[in-house]
Amino acid sequence: MSLRRKVALAVAALGVAALYWAPMLYRWAETGHGDWQQFQHQWEAVYVGVVRYGEFPLWNPWHCGGTLLWGDPQAQGFGPIYWLVVAPFGTVAGVKLFLLLHAAVGWVGMYVAARRLVGVGPRGAVAAAILWAGSGFFAWHGSGGHGAFLPFYFTPWVLLAWRKAAQDVRYAAAVAAILALTLWEGGVYPFPFFCVLLAFDGLVQLVRAGDRAERLRVVKAAALTLPLALLLGAWRLVPILTTMSRYPRPTFESDHLSLEEVIAMLTSKEYDYRFPGHEYVWAEYGTFIGWTALLAGLAGLLVAWRRGHRWVVVGVVFFFALLMGRVTAYHPWPLLHHLPVFGSLRVPARFAVFATFYLGLAAGLGVDHAMRALTRAARGMTFAPKLLSSLFLVAMTAHLYWGNAEVIDRWRNAPPPPVDHVAPYHLTPGHEYGAYASFPARGVSTRGCYTGMTFEAARGLWEGEVDQARVPGGRLLSFDRTANTMTLRVAHEGSEPARVIVNQTWAEGWTSDVGVLVRGASGLIEVEGVPPGEHVLRLEFFPSELPIAAALTLLGLLLTALVVVLPRLLARRRGGSFAAELAVIRRARRRARRGAPSGRARRRTRARRRRSAGARARSAAGRARRRRLR
Repeated sequence: MSLRRKVALAVAALGVAALYWAPMLYRWAETGHGDWQQFQHQWEAVYVGVVRYGEFPLWNPWHCGGTLLWGDPQAQGFGPIYWLVVAPFGTVAGVKLFLLLHAAVGWVGMYVAARRLVGVGPRGAVAAAILWAGSGFFAWHGSGGHGAFLPFYFTPWVLLAWRKAAQDVRYAAAVAAILALTLWEGGVYPFPFFCVLLAFDGLVQLVRAGDRAERLRVVKAAALTLPLALLLGAWRLVPILTTMSRYPRPTFESDHLSLEEVIAMLTSKEYDYRFPGHEYVWAEYGTFIGWTALLAGLAGLLVAWRRGHRWVVVGVVFFFALLMGRVTAYHPWPLLHHLPVFGSLRVPARFAVFATFYLGLAAGLGVDHAMRALTRAARGMTFAPKLLSSLFLVAMTAHLYWGNAEVIDRWRNAPPPPVDHVAPYHLTPGHEYGAYASFPARGVSTRGCYTGMTFEAARGLWEGEVDQARVPGGRLLSFDRTANTMTLRVAHEGSEPARVIVNQTWAEGWTSDVGVLVRGASGLIEVEGVPPGEHVLRLEFFPSELPIAAALTLLGLLLTALVVVLPRLLARRRGGSFAAELAVIRRARRRARRGAPSGRARRRTRARRRRSAGARARSAAGRARRRRLR
């Protein structure tokens, strides 16, 4: 594909994504619905930490009376795309651009995946992209505030790079980079889900491999991808695993879906938000694609089977079985739930993102097959088949948008105010979830605690614009704070060491330069052993695992660069070109595929042989009869 076509495809994908998310862009200055208030709050916490205090924020003082930011698995402010959109546009517009960029990546990725993985034409690829990237999964989770689910838009690129990694080790570095970016963007669900996807497709490649050498290349690609991904993602993986060990969230997931409920997920626009009989609300299940796209996908499964793309059929069956949950103790989900990390995940219906991915590939095959059949029926005339297929794509798009338009149009919450650089820090009464996103800019916190962790606010927190520290038997002379530090000037005239109680929830990582910082009985930060007299205490939050995480990621970057550069250097040393070696490998693979006929070709060959054998037998019998007559 030429550079000009690549640019045109990227621009087209951005335009389609903008049309799909037009209601969000129309309300440019407003914030999102539901959990977007939580993510908007996190984006603001990082932004205010830098703008107001000039420091890289590791602690979030504006929620739960103080909570983890560096250790929050869903924090998105530590990735590169966050700063790419927030630095020039701010957090409100940044969130929208963040979503729009991911959507465009998903649309173009699905188009390219359908073209390369199953070999369909442009219209088949468009059908695949419409079904998957336009599905209700992204409409519900994207508009409902599951910002950590946006890396699911990387799915086609993960699979494309993974397929290439067996031929070219540089693509193993690409897979690792995408997985690491997923972690850096708070993708606590996309990352383990991608691991399941890659394991499934790895088995597919091993089964389809023509010889032992091809299987060995797949194993080598996996052996290279895994450590690179873990090292590159260590910047976020280390604090996430640390948080999970300190605040575990084991879950027993008993939710399951019947086949009728799965069909309703895919085709129902009308719904009961509470979804009777299930633990979660409909927003966790809604994956509207409509009957038009569903029937195209089901018809495409037959085409996939006949064309030799049986892995598409297996993918649809496996991931639909996975999203159905605990139907029996031996279904994929309960078995997967026994594994580390997966035991803390919830809502198996979220695997709909992969089920519709494979169904989209099948729909692309179905549309492509219909296009070819119409062309043959029209005796080579292409106008009528192109017109009919275009009308079908328009109908599919209209049906999808009809089912998801109301879901997407939920961006009506007020934006956070400008950053107040002088507001004194204190806790406001009540929870005020509706104003959650405004807390960092206002410089206030709350005792309410709404996070994806089991982190809890301290019981002893106090509210109001009052002193933020108490010195029994002494006085607090001044209190000042940034995101990561608190500076207290205290006076104590007794003969015994003093104790200072700070209005902040304790967590590991807090230290004091005077006395000993401990967790108080009520969960607050307390400093013991402060000597008599007047002292300035500086309390600082700095996670002990941060240097380790940074060092591992730097090592991963060096190794990734080595993986990218080394093959070219070795090829030059051997006197050849790396591209030429790859071309030789690809030609050998194509010859092997041509030499290994598909199942349909083998059946035709056997039928021809049977017909030839029958004809020879009939000819011999005829000659025998003629000899007897003579």
